[in-house]
Amino acid sequence: MPNSSQTSSSRRQLPKWLKVTVVSLLVVANIVVLVVLWAINTGQGILATAETDSQVSKVLDEATGDDLTFLVIGSDSRAGLDDLTNFGPAGGARGDVIMLVRFDSSTSAAQILSIPRDLYVDIAGYGQNRINAAYALGGPSLMVETIRDSLGVEVNHYVEIDFVGFESLIDELGGIELWFPYPARDLKSGLDVDAGTQRLDGDTALAYARSRKYQELQNGTWVSVNANDIGRTERQQEVVRAIAAELKRPSSITEAGDIAAALAQNMTIDSTLASSSVADLAWTFKGILAGSIDGATLPTYGKNIDGRSVVIADEPDAGTVLANFRAGIAFSSQPLRIQVLNGNDVSGSAGDMSRTLESKGFLVESVGDAATGDYAQTIVLVPEGSDNGETIVDALGFGVVQVGTVDNGYDAVVIVGADVP
Repeated sequence: MPNSSQTSSSRRQLPKWLKVTVVSLLVVANIVVLVVLWAINTGQGILATAETDSQVSKVLDEATGDDLTFLVIGSDSRAGLDDLTNFGPAGGARGDVIMLVRFDSSTSAAQILSIPRDLYVDIAGYGQNRINAAYALGGPSLMVETIRDSLGVEVNHYVEIDFVGFESLIDELGGIELWFPYPARDLKSGLDVDAGTQRLDGDTALAYARSRKYQELQNGTWVSVNANDIGRTERQQEVVRAIAAELKRPSSITEAGDIAAALAQNMTIDSTLASSSVADLAWTFKGILAGSIDGATLPTYGKNIDGRSVVIADEPDAGTVLANFRAGIAFSSQPLRIQVLNGNDVSGSAGDMSRTLESKGFLVESVGDAATGDYAQTIVLVPEGSDNGETIVDALGFGVVQVGTVDNGYDAVVIVGADVP
């Protein structure tokens, strides 16, 4: 249970580089998390520009051991946006994105667990409702308590960022790169991109992260793909990985102060985080910088309750995911999830590859065609920091690994080339 009397001196102290951004993480409108793990030289004064919440600090759990868990909320506040064309007239702010981020210094690991905003849970004092209603009913404090009571996860720190903060971070980075197997759009969020590797500015990245009506142009027809809240949380984690890649670039490191400042000006953090010392654990979490980010979405299924569309935790899978998160066990310990795309224009190649991969213990989640059919080599696309590509290539006995952006619904994308035996 939380200790309402704890002070900043009794709570685990944070290193400067971790505090300024990990804390500032990343979130926004449907997107979230990512820690500017590298902002070692950024001054503590930057946090002074962030809004603080002293009430939420009273319900946070004291950190023990080698890990820290942040609750990251992406607020859908429109305040400060220049263009509201694709955002609607909604006023105020809601908890549009909910993510738990766990950092473990003993393993140099980072985990992101996305919580669907329509998850049906008990909210203390208000009965059963969607989990994001906790934010609307009782603010950050009730949201923290609901997460702990419903999911059994301790929360050490709180970070909230709005649409403007997200856009500002992306633009300060000079955009992010994402790979699209087909031209994609979302008429509601305003997304409109071509196939291939694209560099997205803050506005376009936000449209991608907010997309719930996502479509791809496949064989001349617009097809809905993961066009729901679960698909959206997967896209959010995909953007997080892309931001992580940008943060590690030398040019981003030299501009750490400006990037952190752009984020801090549009975020709210717990007051303990804002006042904590940066001295004691200066390098405790340094190893995470070179590691990968392990992401998952809480397994759920849809249901209609009293005329409302909600999602229910899908057991026993949901319980397993939560147990792994609490214990710091990698989500990827399950069979690798693979998307297979035909990249050689030979009929049946993707299907044959799928059967080969499944015979070797991989889980093929979807099969389709690549945007072009002129791949000379089989490409195994994996996110930065992942060693899954080598595992797949070794199993196949051919192909090359390429680092890029992979939809979070998969661990890798295999594009079948002309080199298939």
